[in-house]
Amino acid sequence: MRRFFAPTLVLLVATASLLAAELKSGLQVGDAAGVFNVRDVTGPNKDKSLCYR
Repeated sequence: MRRFFAPTLVLLVATASLLAAELKSGLQVGDAAGVFNVRDVTGPNKDKSLCYR
C-alpha cells in the first residue's frame, strides 16, 4: 500500500493545482507586444536584422 500512496498523492496534488490555476495563453487585451528581431529577406533592407516594436 505504501508503494502506491506517494505517487497517488503527487498525482492528486498536481491535478488539483492545474484545476485551481487560471491558465492564460498569449497576449491579453490591452497588453503590448514585446520587442522582436526579424531578418528581412526582400526589399531595401535585404539581409539585415531589424527590430520591431
